[in-house]
Amino acid sequence: MYWYAAGAVLCGIAARNMKRKVSGEKKFYEALLILTGGFLLAMVLWKIDMGQADQKKVLRNRPGQGLEERTYEVSAEGILEKYLLQVQIEERKLTKKEKEKYFEQAKQELDQVILGENTAKEKITESLNLPAVLQNGAVEAEYSFSDYEVFDPEGKLSQEVTEPVMVEVTAELTCQEETCLYRFFLQAVPKGLSEKEQYQKELEELIAAENKEAGKDYLKLPETLAGKPLIWKEQKENRSLIAVFLGIAGAIGVFLIQEEEKKRKESERRRQMLLDYPEIVSKLSLLLGAGMSIFSAWEKIAETYRKKREKKEIKKRYAYEEMLTVLYEIQSGTGELQAFENFGERCHLGEYRKLSSLILQNVRKGAKGMQQLLEEEEREAFEQRKAIAKKAGEEAGTKLLLPMGIMLVIVLVILILPAGISLNG
Repeated sequence: MYWYAAGAVLCGIAARNMKRKVSGEKKFYEALLILTGGFLLAMVLWKIDMGQADQKKVLRNRPGQGLEERTYEVSAEGILEKYLLQVQIEERKLTKKEKEKYFEQAKQELDQVILGENTAKEKITESLNLPAVLQNGAVEAEYSFSDYEVFDPEGKLSQEVTEPVMVEVTAELTCQEETCLYRFFLQAVPKGLSEKEQYQKELEELIAAENKEAGKDYLKLPETLAGKPLIWKEQKENRSLIAVFLGIAGAIGVFLIQEEEKKRKESERRRQMLLDYPEIVSKLSLLLGAGMSIFSAWEKIAETYRKKREKKEIKKRYAYEEMLTVLYEIQSGTGELQAFENFGERCHLGEYRKLSSLILQNVRKGAKGMQQLLEEEEREAFEQRKAIAKKAGEEAGTKLLLPMGIMLVIVLVILILPAGISLNG
């Protein structure tokens, strides 16, 4: 192809030269110069073409850019003739020292970007920014938290933070199949006062300062604050509304009773789910060890519970009901990731959120060692169940103190009363 291009250029130059009115000798030397230059140009282009045709080295992509596919024409004398082969060129493999350097740089980058709109690790008032990749894609990151009541798996801050709380963050960094755990602490604190709350605080401070003035028979209410006029109107008691208030109080009483009943049921649900957690983790670990996938194991556990429930062999168990809900969601078209994420949110318990996070990690990346993680979680869950049982025993003992005290008083009366009557007699 390069030869044809060079020939076309030379023909064009030669044709243009023939039209010019110059002497025959000068025209000859110009033609000779053109041919020599064209020959040299063609040789250079041929060399380039041969270099590409017999290419021995291919530049790899930088770490994080992924593999690249190219098509080459390969020939082997007597065997292959211009055979088209698609070659996958993986990104450059890093040495151990280079990976360690990437990990250190990724940690420094994470310290900056994870803050998001926050200003410091010691003052977290907004949700976190959890980047999936660092160092331009060379390092991948997965995150977990020591307290999922404060941060959800996506790093969203709970709106119920009422006092400073320290949370340990674990970032699992992966660089070309090598993993590094980076642990650090963040302190979640309540948000600062809004503009309205700040205005109210300044108004109260202004009135408090006025109250401290000595020798005054009256309290002067401020007329302006921050350049804005204040309008004061005393709120007097309206006795005619007492009946209405009593009605409202009755309604509130009913509502509080209902809320108390709701809390009792929620407490019972929480207690039951905590008791069932070790059993669920144990079953998942056992089925995974038998070669089943996480979804197949989940489906088997849920379906077994459903059949027993229909036969009225067992009573309703909230944790298994939530597992059935996951199964129904997936069957109705919801993605596995979303269904398992919804499971963790619905349970409202840190243990189940952690289980949900482990399953999500397994579904997303096929994390190795899932069974080992479940076995470790199973051991921790059984220890926690022992602690719950011990606490329940202590509470039961405390509840028995009152009836035991009453019985003691009755026994004392039975023993002392006859003696007192006999002495009087």
